Amino acid sequence: MDSYEVSTLKKGLLILDILRQKHALTLTEIMEELSLNKTSVFRMLYTLEKMNYVNKYNKYYQLNPHIFRDEHLYWHQDIEWTSLVAPYQLARQEEITTYIGILEDCEMVIKNVIREPFEQPFFQAIDTRTPMHSSALGKVVLAHLPIETQHDMLNSIRLHPLTSKTFYDYGLLIPHLQVIKAQGYAVDNEETNLGKCCIAVPIYVNKEVIGAIALHGSTEQIKKATIRSFVKKLVEASKKLTAEIDYLLT
Repeated sequence: MDSYEVSTLKKGLLILDILRQKHALTLTEIMEELSLNKTSVFRMLYTLEKMNYVNKYNKYYQLNPHIFRDEHLYWHQDIEWTSLVAPYQLARQEEITTYIGILEDCEMVIKNVIREPFEQPFFQAIDTRTPMHSSALGKVVLAHLPIETQHDMLNSIRLHPLTSKTFYDYGLLIPHLQVIKAQGYAVDNEETNLGKCCIAVPIYVNKEVIGAIALHGSTEQIKKATIRSFVKKLVEASKKLTAEIDYLLT
């Protein structure tokens, strides 16, 4: 080590740097990434948390987005969506691309995408749009809106076929949305892109649906027989997201 370096300060900065690179990590993961012992990492994290440089949610540590707010952070309704831990946990656990979509002015806007190696947001996809009537994200939000709002929104968007499997007839789409609401999840089985499948469940804030979380992959990754299993994982992630959001907004 250089004679002018301060060892303790350097370790703290290394922790901040690894959290910047990999977003949210447990104490054990930080130890392994930096080859530091448990006592040193615990003391560093404790100090950084006390000084509000780092937040801890459940067992995961992440940078405080109110301090480390830059062009890579995407805020919406006082929520910094790329900082929420639950989607990263889901993406790493299932090793499938994970999406967060939010309803904005009759459109589903992507607020986070986590794809392999499931450490950082895929920033190029953030703030892109996904079709309300064909994507799992859009359909599950439409299905859980109040009926009048749903009808107004359907009247304001153009239903057009993206593939041969797209629901673009109101007479077929509305009963389809009723089924989605009853089962609590939506599936986009090649309705938006051929060869791709997506499963989504709603996200609520104050008991109001504001968006959805989804798993997206090839039809080989997400097969019909595995949908129910993925739905259970998505529902768990949605509950965790709600708890995180409630914590941040209180």
